[in-house]
Amino acid sequence: MEQSNSIFRAKADRDKFTRAYDETMKLWTVPFEDLMISTCFGDTHIVASGSIEAPAIMLFHGMTFSATMWYPNIESLTRHFRVYAVDTIGDLGKSKNTSPLKTRDEAALWISDVLHGLHLQSAIFMGHSMGGWLSLNFALRYPEKVEKLILLAPASGIYRITPKFMFKVYPAIVFPTESRLRKELSWFMSRTYEPDDQAEQLIHQFIISGMNCVPQIRVMPSVFKDHELQSLSMKILLMVGDQEVIYNYRKMLSKALRLIPNIQSHVVPNAGHALSLENHEYVNDTIIKFLI
Repeated sequence: MEQSNSIFRAKADRDKFTRAYDETMKLWTVPFEDLMISTCFGDTHIVASGSIEAPAIMLFHGMTFSATMWYPNIESLTRHFRVYAVDTIGDLGKSKNTSPLKTRDEAALWISDVLHGLHLQSAIFMGHSMGGWLSLNFALRYPEKVEKLILLAPASGIYRITPKFMFKVYPAIVFPTESRLRKELSWFMSRTYEPDDQAEQLIHQFIISGMNCVPQIRVMPSVFKDHELQSLSMKILLMVGDQEVIYNYRKMLSKALRLIPNIQSHVVPNAGHALSLENHEYVNDTIIKFLI
């Protein structure tokens, strides 16, 4: 019998889901190992790359994606860091969810459990979209465990998401078809972006995942209070595409720069919400310059 918290739909093709994930991992241009870390909320799958002696950086993907989304960024990062690309528990990756994340505290506790399982006292954190919200939320709860923070178009947290988001995303989650899932991605991405064969593999995985799975995360990204954002003390890099659609990015950046100390921002040219894929060279160069 299917576990109630499983990401798989009733008639899911699990093998097809796994094959699509593994096929995308062939785009990983550096050696990697699969880790499974036990937490209070289930087993968390992590793709680990880079020298074990290097400083650690934790990567958290966007909602309904997985650790595979970082394939355009992994080679640049592993030149300097030990990279842990996390499959968010309850999302569409290889983690095994037993108890869904329902609150901000639980979301932060889950990440703390992951760090403990990796024997890390602290790390650099980088998150895209929902992964950015999770990273920012963790930095507010456990600031001593976050050395530096990189936010790529964070979902909410700093600024509210447009209501249009619900109409563009949720029909594809609740009533998934290939057409709806492709329309969702098309809305997120720059109008001038043309996926190459590698990006098409990631898109294929996204579609297979959406057809066979549904996220089990119950905590929704919210806007943090001004005094919380003002309390952040670590160095922060905030990046957003110049064709972002989930909010007014100019207002988001203005609020972030007004409230958050030690922050620098960059607007990524020719990029929508999927900036780390759409203009990965610019994103990679900016990240390394910030960290090194």
